[in-house]
Amino acid sequence: MTEDVTTRAPAPPVEPEPVSRAWTARFALASTGMWLAFLTPSLAQLARQAEQFAPGGKEALLGLATGVGAAVTAVAVPLFGAASDRTRTPWGRRGPWIAAGVVVAAAGLAWLAVAGGPVELVLGWVVAQVGLSSVQAGLMAAIPDTVPRPQLGAVAGWAGMTQMLGALLGTVLVNQVVTDLGAGYLACAAVAVLAVVPFLVGHREAPAAPAPARRAPGRVAVTADLAWTWVGRFLVTLGFALVTQYLLYYLTDEQRVADPRGAASTLTAVTVLGAMAAAVTAGRWSDRLGRQRVFVVAGGSAMGAGAVLLALTPAWPLTILAAGLVGVGFGGFLAVDLAVVALVLPSAADTGRDLGVFAAAAAASQIVAPVLAVPVIAFGGYPGLYLATALVAVSGGLCVRKVRAVR
Repeated sequence: MTEDVTTRAPAPPVEPEPVSRAWTARFALASTGMWLAFLTPSLAQLARQAEQFAPGGKEALLGLATGVGAAVTAVAVPLFGAASDRTRTPWGRRGPWIAAGVVVAAAGLAWLAVAGGPVELVLGWVVAQVGLSSVQAGLMAAIPDTVPRPQLGAVAGWAGMTQMLGALLGTVLVNQVVTDLGAGYLACAAVAVLAVVPFLVGHREAPAAPAPARRAPGRVAVTADLAWTWVGRFLVTLGFALVTQYLLYYLTDEQRVADPRGAASTLTAVTVLGAMAAAVTAGRWSDRLGRQRVFVVAGGSAMGAGAVLLALTPAWPLTILAAGLVGVGFGGFLAVDLAVVALVLPSAADTGRDLGVFAAAAAASQIVAPVLAVPVIAFGGYPGLYLATALVAVSGGLCVRKVRAVR
């Protein structure tokens, strides 16, 4: 699949032609399907399954499954990205990895559908994460490969919107349409496969330069801008993971609502709709103003405000407001931060690998979230958890102030 070559100088980067609305629509569809398969299990299915298999230790089992899966993602996305950088096929560099990945992901989700215990739950999720990591590596790299700089904010806004749209559609799918646990996993697999097909059929990559020389694994030109951008993304996604991973248990154990699953669906919808609106709006305005910092800082701050509301006022109407603030903040951050990432990439020849390193920031937050959350909940309860979340999210947004490549 990849070609072993001797050392060659990479071709100088060429600004891509503007992308069409049809390309953006196909990309958005594929990305939505990927995120639906990525997020629906962690937001809904895995928590239900963990409670089914280990009622007395549901938090620990959920943390183990999501943590191990995220560790796999943190390693796999940069590796698949680096491999796709060096792939030369008639179908391009990224397409083969997207196609193979979605097949593996569907197999992992099917395994989860028939899992009979905790071990199968963890292993099935690992297989699904491996496949989805390959899809994510290919789709992320397609943005700087294909999108010119003046359109980065707008396309990044749509990309950020798809993450939240996938979460919303997936939650509705498994809570309202296909409520059986096993059938819900199969439905997620089917949606993911069908969503990437139009992108694979319609995407045409520009002729690739000769494959770059092989380098030592993980060898990235680290700059201060790169480091601060990575840390900011890690902290903000950690804040979002702390809010969402334990939302069902917060509603059940802290607020004691009559219908926790229904309440979780409502809050997810509010969060996602706010995030979608913020992502598209922030991306477009960052392009118009030529500025990114203000949107990134505002995103982290809005998330922090929502987390404080969850911590201090556990009343249902204010919980809805908090969910909206978290969604608006996270959506606005995601959209503009992806444009920031594209601007600080150290090497055009290693786009897939370097974007994979940033995907690892989000995956690392999934690993750290349960490690942080379990002891904080044990000693400080959910108020302690969400106050810590506010501090993490605001700090993540402020990191962009140290990035000199953006305004």
